[in-house]
Amino acid sequence: MQRRLYPWLGLSQHSGAAPRYRRLAGMKRILYVHHGGTVGGAPLSLLYLLQQLDRSQYDPIVLCLAEGPMPVRYRAAGFTVHIVPEIADFSHTELVWYGAGLLWQLPGKLLRFWPSVWRAAGWLRRLQPDLVHLNSSTLAAFAIAARRAKLPVVWHIREPLAHGYFGMRRAWLRRVLQRCATRVVAISQYDAAQLGTGVVPTVIHNFVNFAEFSREINPAAARAHLQLTSAQHVVLMLGGCSRAKGTLPFVLAYARLRQRVPNSILVIAGAKPEVGAADWLSALLKRITGADSYARSVMAAAAAGIAQRGIRFVGVRSDVPQLLAACDVVVFPAVVPHFARPLIEAAAMAKPVVASDLGGPRELVVHGSTGLLVPPNDPEALASAIAAVLEDPQAAMRMGAAAFERAQQLFDAQKNALRTFALYAEILEGGTA
Repeated sequence: MQRRLYPWLGLSQHSGAAPRYRRLAGMKRILYVHHGGTVGGAPLSLLYLLQQLDRSQYDPIVLCLAEGPMPVRYRAAGFTVHIVPEIADFSHTELVWYGAGLLWQLPGKLLRFWPSVWRAAGWLRRLQPDLVHLNSSTLAAFAIAARRAKLPVVWHIREPLAHGYFGMRRAWLRRVLQRCATRVVAISQYDAAQLGTGVVPTVIHNFVNFAEFSREINPAAARAHLQLTSAQHVVLMLGGCSRAKGTLPFVLAYARLRQRVPNSILVIAGAKPEVGAADWLSALLKRITGADSYARSVMAAAAAGIAQRGIRFVGVRSDVPQLLAACDVVVFPAVVPHFARPLIEAAAMAKPVVASDLGGPRELVVHGSTGLLVPPNDPEALASAIAAVLEDPQAAMRMGAAAFERAQQLFDAQKNALRTFALYAEILEGGTA
């Protein structure tokens, strides 16, 4: 439920969020903007960053463009949250861009863009931040509004930019980044390389909380919690039903894997495949537009495995550390290059991994040392690599130990968060805008 505020500005305040307008003496207010409300790598990374923030020095406010489980988590962690669905994001990333099946959304996104800039400006006037931290490349409207308000912007790039059909939108977004961002943070070298020569980003990897993702969690207890037995070889994928994350090649690998490791089981956490709809009209529209075609392909490929209880879709979970503790190997079978949070969470828990040999995973996995890299969209190679890990427990243990040591060096929460906060200090104390 939302209460409308200043309707001529198109602003609303979520009824569950406590408005805070009064600036506390000596504190700098940071407005964190995130583009969605669902659980995913980017919003979780933002939560972990916020949890490291010095609340005696900074006054954080979180603004999300949609309601969902992540705003609930931000509030539960003690952060003020505003929900502003009237402001549209504009995605042009390898994960989501308005081409192919989503081209029909482009006219609406273009029509909403400049009104979104104006509405973002209204929120900036109302909240009066000292600095704006954008949590995705999709937030160009807020970047332009902040530049017009002469506010410094830390722009976090958490996904590689798409080339598109002709490269025009990518070129435009690069110009916006160059003109509007005071500092740009990229979470991987691959993402940084997509920004063009006009942008000089600081590469700061996402990080993981070693206290939460602890290698000390008892695997037997975790398996009992998940109704898994000690005899099963548990292969975990975090990412749900997602074309970009490679759910289809993962389930297609099942039959091949079971030929070599008969007692293996695939556990897929995240959004379940949604086929059809509760009402006939929505179901018909999905059929006509092909909106659920990927989910149908996944379910068809997984049907035999589901019937054998060898493939399990367990939905969106809040007990990911227990899932990781229970598994023998973590798989990230992406078909689109991007940073993979499940790989660093697996490393924190000393789990071996199998991942697609793409930009992003290549920086997170040392092939043969911390895990195995395989060609993307190749179920046979994927099954072979998973089987190799499961069939050699000693090698799997060595990979997990090496991954843990590397994670401590590269993905430590305190070290990496401090690098981001150092940018805040540089901007705010140096008066950079």
